[in-house]
Amino acid sequence: MFRFWLHFHPLMVLVALTFVFSVAGALLHWLQCRSPLRHAMKASMLTAASFVAVSTLFGLFAGFLLAQVVSQKSTALRAVQTESAALQTLAIEGAASQGGEAIRAAISGYTRSVIADEWPRMLNESGSDKTQAALFTLIRAVRDGGGAGPVHTQMLTLAQKVADARAERIAIVSNHLQQFAWSALFLLGFVTQFGLGMAHVDRPGANAMSIAFFSVGAVVALWLIATQDNPFRGPNPVSPAPFNAVTAALGAG
Repeated sequence: MFRFWLHFHPLMVLVALTFVFSVAGALLHWLQCRSPLRHAMKASMLTAASFVAVSTLFGLFAGFLLAQVVSQKSTALRAVQTESAALQTLAIEGAASQGGEAIRAAISGYTRSVIADEWPRMLNESGSDKTQAALFTLIRAVRDGGGAGPVHTQMLTLAQKVADARAERIAIVSNHLQQFAWSALFLLGFVTQFGLGMAHVDRPGANAMSIAFFSVGAVVALWLIATQDNPFRGPNPVSPAPFNAVTAALGAG
């Protein structure tokens, strides 16, 4: 399933979902109650309990996807906080080392690149080559300018924490395995619409209302999940504020 619609503004995502389920519902209503096949459909009328299994699967898939989205947002927030905290500590410990100025400049260059280059790219689900290069520069500065002994070891550990945290947040936005869950949700939604309609195929009014009622619920549920699909995008995204704080602290220092 294409993911381009998830990049839309939340209101446009709502419009897209409403359009898809409205068109599908209207076609199913026509097929079951207005088309030349309506008599065959009526002869195959389902009981109200027949679509419970499909609707349950739809609810389970939606619940699993919501849990994954919430988990990803927590992971992204933790990665950003870990990364920024490691940068702040590295700046403090690096100030007393023989390569303090180079380390400080490398940290500043990296944080500025994260904010200016990488954050906009994460909204489109990719990382930045410039930020990757800035990270390599930071690691080299720590390796070459940290001196020796336990302090240097601690600085190398902090630099590795920065690299690991960045890799984690990039992995979150570049992992598109959820597209299969979205495809399953849409298919199950359409099947549930069909099952609900078949339970009321003998009454066109009830058929239309049952399909419409489910469609509204499906659109609301999928919209709330879709707006949080990327934790760095949406109405309540993970903020780059911790990196801004690091940049401000380096400037103040």
